[in-house]
Amino acid sequence: MSVHDATTASASSTTPPGPLLHIRTDPYAGRKYHATSPLPENADLLGSCAPFSYTIWKRFRNEVCAECWRYDRGRRSFLTRRDDEGLGEHVPPDASTGTQNVRQNAPRGPKPTSTTGAGLWFCDAACQRSWIAREGADAVGLLRQLEGARRKARPKPQPQPVPRGDAERELTQEAVDRVWDAVRERERSPKEVRKWRDIQLDDYETDMARYVLLAFLRYHRERCERHADEVQSPPLTGRPPYSCTLGRLPSYQSGVRPDGLLDTNPIEAKEGYEQGSEWSTFASLQSNELSLLRACPEILEHQTRVYQLLRGRFGRSSVAADSVPAPSRRPPLSASSPLKLPGSTADVGGPREKPAGGDSATENGTPELGDIITVAGVRTALGIDPGNSFGVWEVPLMDESECLGFAVYPIASFFNHHCSPNVRKEREGRTLRFLTTRTVEEGEELCISYGHVEGMDWATRQQELLEGWYFSCRCSRCKSEDPRGAQT
Repeated sequence: MSVHDATTASASSTTPPGPLLHIRTDPYAGRKYHATSPLPENADLLGSCAPFSYTIWKRFRNEVCAECWRYDRGRRSFLTRRDDEGLGEHVPPDASTGTQNVRQNAPRGPKPTSTTGAGLWFCDAACQRSWIAREGADAVGLLRQLEGARRKARPKPQPQPVPRGDAERELTQEAVDRVWDAVRERERSPKEVRKWRDIQLDDYETDMARYVLLAFLRYHRERCERHADEVQSPPLTGRPPYSCTLGRLPSYQSGVRPDGLLDTNPIEAKEGYEQGSEWSTFASLQSNELSLLRACPEILEHQTRVYQLLRGRFGRSSVAADSVPAPSRRPPLSASSPLKLPGSTADVGGPREKPAGGDSATENGTPELGDIITVAGVRTALGIDPGNSFGVWEVPLMDESECLGFAVYPIASFFNHHCSPNVRKEREGRTLRFLTTRTVEEGEELCISYGHVEGMDWATRQQELLEGWYFSCRCSRCKSEDPRGAQT
């Protein structure tokens, strides 16, 4: 679990050699980090963690560098590049394939107007080239198409949360599934899907669609990379393509401990940490879909519109609906648990029908982006955001700092919450580091603080965590400060 929160600091870090932490799976608390050995203060636990997907809110997008997330309190003079302007034909190679671009596999959608931008601003050419080299040259064009769907008129008011008790009585998982089943049924009509291309989204919907699209682009690059590897070196086993285990983390001596917990996956800190920042780890994070929709039922309509727009503009022209709803609650996964991935033969939420008239790839066998835009995949991405994403906060963090957007760091989502955390977050550009705040004993759980609750009293902390992260905190500090005492 993790949160809409990230901070920065300047303290130096100390990283002991060898694996620093590992994941234990608890039947009640899910996956969580524990120290593999005694750790000193300022131990760098994961190195530099990169986000799997993110979004910068529309109101800040032309004031924030899309690559390093620099923000200067609304001033824009440091932003000198926009979208792919100035690159000409010298487009950086795609980070995953080494090719100049992958336009032959990009879906064809409505052409944006000449004034439609991709919503990307950069400090300079270095930031611009870094973003395009990582995200791919086609990402700029696809984001332009998405921005073309942004409603130009004044957006509707944001949905307001309803009283928690009423929401829980009114909304059930079955009701949510029925709404998505109705979308699937309409999706069977090619004429209906063509209408979805012209849907206009408000700012909130477009910002969430950007987050989902960037996640799908990341997954698509993974599939293309695996496909290229398999073409060059066909697998010797019968393992189906694109079948992954949890984040491909290092192997570890696993077994059930005397206390009933499962030890798995030691993590080694290193620069440019990317292990675990794959779709498999991202899709395995706990979904908070139902908790979010019970708190704010109106968001369900926004979510279905996001899917319809993505499906209409970027999905395959032939209709193929996935037939089984995506689960909103997942049991904890061990390191060896296979994960079902959208668009593969084992889709999130169930098997997917093959598109009529062809395989889920181009003529040369390369996977297509449109094949992974499914109801199950969109529900997975949107359900992961609440409760797992970190806020992109203006730094240095102060009381008046702005929250510029949010990002999901899959490998960091296994830090649980404590109101007196032994791990702090530091943001360096678009990456996060996690450093111990004190010495930590071997086997001790490693926890961060969700939000900025450390300085709040017990009642305020409980309200903040319940409304923002859907749980009542029972950490040792909350137990000791609970005014109800022994009654709890």
